[in-house]
Amino acid sequence: APTKDILSFAAHYLSLRATHLYLFLDFPDPEAQGHLENHPNIHVTNTAPNYKQARGRRPQTVERRQIENIKIAIEFALRDDIAWLGHFDNDEFLHAPSHANVGMRLARLDDDVMCARPTC
Repeated sequence: APTKDILSFAAHYLSLRATHLYLFLDFPDPEAQGHLENHPNIHVTNTAPNYKQARGRRPQTVERRQIENIKIAIEFALRDDIAWLGHFDNDEFLHAPSHANVGMRLARLDDDVMCARPTC
């Protein structure tokens, strides 16, 4: 994705009061990464070199890479004591009226709820 799209994506989810963003870039983007790494609650993973180093291989299909990404994001979320994860591609934007605090809405769900799916 172009740098401006990556930065817009991050800004959008921060405006929804996401407490952490775990971003996975298919291709290194030093400009975007330079901006994002200055934020204390954004973690950027460049998947091209990192998969090969950390996992021994880079999955060939986007679906397999997304599965690996969510596994890594779950590890990060457990480390950071994050209760909920959202999984969005860079062209997918959750809409919340008046930038409502999505986290507060999720926190109101019963403890036994394991999945929340937004509706249109």
